[in-house]
Amino acid sequence: MKLTYLIFLFFAIIKQTVIAQVSLLDNLPTPKSVTIDQALTKGESLELIQTARLFYAFWNTGKEEYVRESVSENFIDNTLPAGRPQGLSGLLVASKKIRLAVPDLVCTIDDMLIVRDKITARLTFTGHNTGSMNGHKPSGNAISFLAIDILLIKDGKISEDWHIEDNLTFFRQIGIVQ
Repeated sequence: MKLTYLIFLFFAIIKQTVIAQVSLLDNLPTPKSVTIDQALTKGESLELIQTARLFYAFWNTGKEEYVRESVSENFIDNTLPAGRPQGLSGLLVASKKIRLAVPDLVCTIDDMLIVRDKITARLTFTGHNTGSMNGHKPSGNAISFLAIDILLIKDGKISEDWHIEDNLTFFRQIGIVQ
């Protein structure tokens, strides 16, 4: 009787683990277009793509486990905005801030270019401004703005990035600037 229960418990735990892993994969955005350096092996390419998809799943959902899975502990943001902390904590602060203003934020990977250990991605962020930002009341407007990232990947994790977002369009859409 005890052995049967232990076997049942073991398989229940395995099932829950598999379900959790599958649901994590459901949130990974798929690039619309990918261009890969022909010098990379298929395995190297897949690892780089998977790291980027995990990173953009973080922006797509705000779930911390994605950024912890895709970004190194010594991560450096080379285009760090004033007032944002460096490293992983800076990414968490940025995600939380934008998700307060746009809780339904979605990150779409429009293009991905992979060369050696770098990924350049063209992204579109969409959603609705239903929360406040910097003391401004929500506009209720739909938002859509572009971003470009360059990710440096070492040992399967993003070690550095350079990014630019079309913040002017975003701030116009939510009514902070005219």
